[in-house]
Amino acid sequence: MDLKLFLEFISDIVKEINSDIEKLYSNKTNNKRDVLHHLNSEAMMLDNYIKHFSQSTERIVQDIPSSHQSTFLQQVRPAINGTKTFTIEELAQYNGKNGNPAYVAVNGIVYDVTNNAAWAAATHFGLSAGNDLTTSFASCHAGADILSKLSVVGNLV
Repeated sequence: MDLKLFLEFISDIVKEINSDIEKLYSNKTNNKRDVLHHLNSEAMMLDNYIKHFSQSTERIVQDIPSSHQSTFLQQVRPAINGTKTFTIEELAQYNGKNGNPAYVAVNGIVYDVTNNAAWAAATHFGLSAGNDLTTSFASCHAGADILSKLSVVGNLV
């Protein structure tokens, strides 16, 4: 899927989500449960498009010579969500210690876990903030919708 088509799909879904949110705020709907169901459905579709595009991007990256992969990822990932990029060394600074925020990376996306109760003291079941937890996450939370509840702060390159 090319970036333009991907962004069009995402834009359409976001419009639907915003429409549902406005319906809920306005109290002009008779059945909030139907609106919430539709909102949930749109959010899941958005998540699926993002996952699909991420997998497509990873396949493209594998076909690029390793000497150019970092440059490619720095250009593509920020274009997806306009966020900051982090190297593994930069991510390590966000370990939740000495007043620093607590960030973790999963599948190339950096999430803020600073105020997440499951990450009290910037640790979670022996894992520490400031690290790429892709492998650990996959072994513990495969298929779980946990990440969608966290704020995205950037991409790991």
